Amino acid sequence: MIKKLKYRLANIINSRRVRTGGMALCLSFTIIAATLLGCPIHTEEIFAGEKFYTLNKMFPKNGITVSAMEREEDKTYPVYVTCGEETVTVDFTEGTVADALSKAGFTPDEDDFVEPSLDTVINDTIYIDYTDVEYVNGFYNETVAYDRETVYDADKEKGYTELSQKGVNGEAQVYYTEKLVNGVSADKTVTETKVLTAPKNEIKVVGTKEAPTKAVKTSADVKCISTLSVPFDIELDENGNPINYKSKRTARATAYTYTGNNCATGVAPQPGYIAVNPKVIPYGTKMYIKSADGSVVYGYAVAADTGGFIRNHPTGVDLFMSTKSACTNFGVRTMEIYILE
Repeated sequence: MIKKLKYRLANIINSRRVRTGGMALCLSFTIIAATLLGCPIHTEEIFAGEKFYTLNKMFPKNGITVSAMEREEDKTYPVYVTCGEETVTVDFTEGTVADALSKAGFTPDEDDFVEPSLDTVINDTIYIDYTDVEYVNGFYNETVAYDRETVYDADKEKGYTELSQKGVNGEAQVYYTEKLVNGVSADKTVTETKVLTAPKNEIKVVGTKEAPTKAVKTSADVKCISTLSVPFDIELDENGNPINYKSKRTARATAYTYTGNNCATGVAPQPGYIAVNPKVIPYGTKMYIKSADGSVVYGYAVAADTGGFIRNHPTGVDLFMSTKSACTNFGVRTMEIYILE
């Protein structure tokens, strides 16, 4: 009997002769009637016409009463939420992308990126791309390296060095803001640096004063062409150069010997008296003359004569020699002239 009722009810539903509202009303009356008559109610669910229906059967003493009500089954959609390398799948019925993210355990804020937008309504399977952006503030300590400083001291001789202050590193605290994208560092910006301990520079003192040249010999120790008596010791360095002098010049030098006449200053000529341009080297100037390589040393000399050579070589000198052959051997040379006084 029950099977026949189910079959007939399904036919009625499929033929659309029963409407949902009527079913609900029928169910209501059935329940009320069952309550008043004290009859038992038996409820079953059947599927017909692609819908679910609730079948209520009442058994009064005089027969069987049947009612049916349509019941809509909730429809769900799979929602895939991807955050970085992680994908979370949830079954979703109704709502927006924001609701789906909440169900999946994500709480987006204003820094995050969501595609599609949070207010998108979900009515089918959907893929949500969620990018979690977080800004983290922090700090770390770092070493501040000291600099090396050199101080030049004119009172200290060349070659003198002294470490007057040892270098010491300092320390600073660096504050930063770090951007994390899906938990991975994407950018770090330094916002402030506080020096906790200032570094101390290394200071080295270097001397610049020229060390005095030590004399290793005097003009008396050197074989010279000049035969003049030296009124004072001329101290020479290891290269045979005078240590103390007023100025130095390089000049073209020639040689001459006796002409039978005294020098322009009236003194008798002898090796050591030389001819000059008195406008360049005044008479009476005391000198020490030698070749640059030291192979020829004329020695102590005094400006005492002049000659026609100054017309062609106004800055040159003419050295008196004791013999003509000595003049020939000397020829023309470039000599170093140290002005003593």
